[in-house]
Amino acid sequence: MWPGRGSETLRPYCADYGHQVAVHVWTVLAVLMVAAGGRARTEQDCGAQIENVMALLNQQKGREAQQLALTATKACPREPAAYNMLGMTYDLENRFGEAQQAYRQAISLDPNVAAFHDNLAVCYMRSGNPEEGVREFQRALKLDPHNQTANLNLGAYCLSQKAYQRALDYFRAAQCEKSGDPAALLGMIHAYFGAGEKNAGVEAADRLSRSAGSDPRIHFSLGLVLAEYGEYPMAVKEFEAIPAPDRDFAAVLNLGMAHSRLGQFKEARQRYEEALKLDPSSPEPYLRIGLDSSASKKTNEAVSWISRAHEMAPERTDISYALAEEVIRSRNYERARGLLSSALQSQPNEPMLLEALGDLYSRQNQVQDAINTYLRCLDSDPQRVSARLSLAQRYLESGRADEAKAEFQKVMQVEPENPEANAELGKMAFEAGERDAALQFAEKALARDPNNLTANEDLAEIKMREGKLPEAQAVLEKLVKLDPENPRFHYLLSRVLTKLDRQQEAQSEFEISKELETVRRKQ
Repeated sequence: MWPGRGSETLRPYCADYGHQVAVHVWTVLAVLMVAAGGRARTEQDCGAQIENVMALLNQQKGREAQQLALTATKACPREPAAYNMLGMTYDLENRFGEAQQAYRQAISLDPNVAAFHDNLAVCYMRSGNPEEGVREFQRALKLDPHNQTANLNLGAYCLSQKAYQRALDYFRAAQCEKSGDPAALLGMIHAYFGAGEKNAGVEAADRLSRSAGSDPRIHFSLGLVLAEYGEYPMAVKEFEAIPAPDRDFAAVLNLGMAHSRLGQFKEARQRYEEALKLDPSSPEPYLRIGLDSSASKKTNEAVSWISRAHEMAPERTDISYALAEEVIRSRNYERARGLLSSALQSQPNEPMLLEALGDLYSRQNQVQDAINTYLRCLDSDPQRVSARLSLAQRYLESGRADEAKAEFQKVMQVEPENPEANAELGKMAFEAGERDAALQFAEKALARDPNNLTANEDLAEIKMREGKLPEAQAVLEKLVKLDPENPRFHYLLSRVLTKLDRQQEAQSEFEISKELETVRRKQ
């Protein structure tokens, strides 16, 4: 998502802030679904009582509704709708066990009413029992395949499980494309992007944005979804669509973060400063300004800003991690060790902190200690890609190429498009003489990260081997601009220039490479 180490803390995209449109449908449907409850066998003398219960519920008179519902179940013990209404009154008080018992009684009296299963399912979901909730919704769909409540809720549940294609199928069955419900359409947009149907997601997002008017909740929620899937220009547009007087701390902060992701650090800084005025007590703007400074290679400035965030929230693991990484980058290893030792005392198995400690060992050339620490980190969080990449690099430094390759392949299982893993596997393939495979890996890496140094170097060397010298020259000149302190890039460029019979330029690049190599050896 965001290139470079030390940016790990940016991955969770501030979704906890502000007023959002609800995506987890079951949090808002419990009341609505009872109105659709079955009354196929309601006796005439019970009908009035049940209608009165519904009226009291609509008036927010839950206790009175509950007493009347209890009376109805005693007067009409064979009437399923009475138990359904009673379950509803318990549901409103979060008395989930009693609500579920009432709904099950309604189902036992008439198992063919889909709405009874819907209500029981919603209650299970709200009480933290999604497995039973899913089963009840599926029973409702067997009775009514077009049941919108079940389809919406199952779509929302599949979203929470990252089963995007299944979520999309449920949202389509609920006809969310035609829905005027922002939450339903927002869920479908989420599913479109997650399932890889980007064009449909963009089209639906544009439609929702245009219909939202100036509603800050819809624009904020849509901006978060778009940012999550890397659509940062659209995310900026959504956050900016919130009228300025309605932009709270969360909206301003997320707008700044979207600008940061686009490398628009000046615009991001303006937003973070606005956020500081809205909430001077929050460490977030200090952290974000520090991370942008880090991305701009202003290490001392980054340390200063992130240190302020750490002073305000020393318990925040993500801030401790970011500060440790930046202090390591500034080569203040003693401070980094003290910071990590203190944080690890209270959280000895925290993956972020262990990764930072591994990075500290790496920078101090304590390779085996680094390897051991990265392995501890991955024991706690096997999906932590950045730590696995670092582990693979340390294996390479130790001459353990097979173990390094295995780690890069594990990264690919989690992130098939990961540019660093693709670049390194391409380098290995190139060194093994597998030129076609190397080119495929390099091109895949560059598709995600055009400035990936390893992939560009692979590409340059492949072009040199193929005799495509002007193409190799163009790639190497790009590398020299990206990393002017790297002696190897200047050396390779000197070789290409020599073959192109540009001797004076070749000699100049060769001299630069020698000077840089001398400096590197002294460090």
